[in-house]
Amino acid sequence: MSRKCLISAGQLFSLLLVSSLIIMVTTNSTWTGGGAFLDNIIAFAVNFIAVIPLGLLYRRKPTMNILDHGYHLTGWFGAVIALFYGLYFITIDCYYLSVFQVFNANMIEPEMPSWLIVIAVLVVAVYAAWKGVESISRTSVFILVMLLIGFLFILVTSIPQVKSENFKPLLYNGWDQTIQSTMLFLGRSTGLATLAILLPATKGNKKIGFTVWNVVTYLLMSIIMVIMVGVLGNAIQTQMFPIYTLAAISGIGPFQRMDSIFLGIWLMGVFIKIAIDLYLFGSCMQRVFHIKRGGFFIIGGAIAVGLISVLITKSVALQHLFFDVYLLAPLTLFASFVIPLILLLIDTIKCKNKTIRRMEETLEVQHENSALD
Repeated sequence: MSRKCLISAGQLFSLLLVSSLIIMVTTNSTWTGGGAFLDNIIAFAVNFIAVIPLGLLYRRKPTMNILDHGYHLTGWFGAVIALFYGLYFITIDCYYLSVFQVFNANMIEPEMPSWLIVIAVLVVAVYAAWKGVESISRTSVFILVMLLIGFLFILVTSIPQVKSENFKPLLYNGWDQTIQSTMLFLGRSTGLATLAILLPATKGNKKIGFTVWNVVTYLLMSIIMVIMVGVLGNAIQTQMFPIYTLAAISGIGPFQRMDSIFLGIWLMGVFIKIAIDLYLFGSCMQRVFHIKRGGFFIIGGAIAVGLISVLITKSVALQHLFFDVYLLAPLTLFASFVIPLILLLIDTIKCKNKTIRRMEETLEVQHENSALD
């Protein structure tokens, strides 16, 4: 199946880097399992291992995405795979939008109405998703530059407040927090699932793009965590959103209180995250129902995200469900690793069976020829 290249590798991995930065913004000690944030750094390397099945599958058939492989290798069950990916992207969006509403309710004074935030973000995201992945990816490059400048301001103005006594040795309390934080970062990262669908529509050097994406993510998040721990120390455990606290207290010369920059970083990142996920949701629904355009599914998905995210912020029980790593981590593991691995094994078995059949047919022909002789 031929597939038109829609975006460049640089645009794709800029988009994924924006999504990765939002993971850091929404991190606190409750969700990571403790205040030893430096132990979380190890968790960022998981992508280099998890991508292996997807990379091998893509190498065999570069023109097919994970949805194509699902239909090609499993027949009608491919619709189930496409539906799973579509619902997965919607679930992740419900999580991120509800976390932002929790942040707004607890940290912003005066509090903005949650419904106003939801409508504003979703309307813009729907428009971007409707315009297509090319539009989203081009916008993501501009937003990535803005995010990096914003983080740079926050980090540079925070460095003078770093205290060496706030640091503790790595793994000082064992591996428990590292395991918890790995599950957290795995659960929140849709990067590999996004790659599974968009890789065939991407032109350029994808290996370099993937490496740069992960290395920059690793380095930037490590630097953020080191400075955040150095400034906040033990107080980091009492902060609901420690990076926001860092931005609020940071300042140097005329640059004081970087919390407004932090708010802009979060809003721009959430917009890109939801826009690309709505686009992918529409693409998945196109495959499920065999239609040419998924525009109406994009709108329907946005409405579902808006309603569910508001319900999550109003219900403590739903917050425990959606904010728990034991919901998102297994879903992301299946989308990023398990499904590509299963499809890879099926493809390998089918290829071996075809090879065996060809060998048997060749032997039968040779036997018939020798009998005739």
